[in-house]
Amino acid sequence: MGKRRIWKSVLYQAAATGVGLLVIFPVLYALGTSFMKSTEILSLNPRMLPRRIDFSNYHAVWENTMMLRFIWNSVFVTTITCCLRVVTAALAAYGYACFDFKGKNLFFYLTVGTMLIPGEATLLTNYETISKLHMINTYQGIIIMFIGSATSVFIMRQYFLGVSASIKEASEMDGCGDIRFFTRILIPISKPILVTVFITAFVEIWNVYLWPMLITNRNEMRTVQVGIAQLNSSEGSAYGVIMAGAVIVLIPSLLVFIIFQKQIINGMVTGSVKG
Repeated sequence: MGKRRIWKSVLYQAAATGVGLLVIFPVLYALGTSFMKSTEILSLNPRMLPRRIDFSNYHAVWENTMMLRFIWNSVFVTTITCCLRVVTAALAAYGYACFDFKGKNLFFYLTVGTMLIPGEATLLTNYETISKLHMINTYQGIIIMFIGSATSVFIMRQYFLGVSASIKEASEMDGCGDIRFFTRILIPISKPILVTVFITAFVEIWNVYLWPMLITNRNEMRTVQVGIAQLNSSEGSAYGVIMAGAVIVLIPSLLVFIIFQKQIINGMVTGSVKG
């Protein structure tokens, strides 16, 4: 049995390593290509690593685009949206988990059901609504579309259901109202799941391309994902420059994930155990 366990562990680790390498390969290739000149990228003998590190592609990104402005727009939009999403999801999940009212299950199923609707199906109607509200080329127009998230509500509800009912009963006996219980007791003990929802939302919204492209037509309002598309020209694609831009865009979300990966794992593990 001991040897079988060892072999299973070895096979599992080998499979996990293979999957990890498969996932990270495009990132490593983009990083290597971003330091290559066009002649080296289009060579008949492709390479993963450049013969000589060349920063001209990164220089071209800063010269040809308003990269600092794009990054600021993305940071502002993503941060505000994530904060609002956490607040709205926590309030909705609290209602679904801790209150009994007529039609609660129906409303919850309808909320979860929206996860099955692709964003593209509502793109036109959402654009018309935002246009009528005069939110074209505004931060509000970008942010408002991503505040609500059925996935975030579902995750938080499952976590809140796992909180011991005796805690709420004890707080009620001490004269603690619903709002006070939510802000003083439930939220502080739910930090792992709150961080998990925030970080996953950050990665999702940071990488959104279609809606910001549709809702903005001025460079000063564009996000990084839309700004990178400007590196494509009608005369041909500068692959090294595009890869350099992609690496710059990837860095913030990668750093956020690396810094908060413990909190994300803790939130997922705690939520699964409690659920």
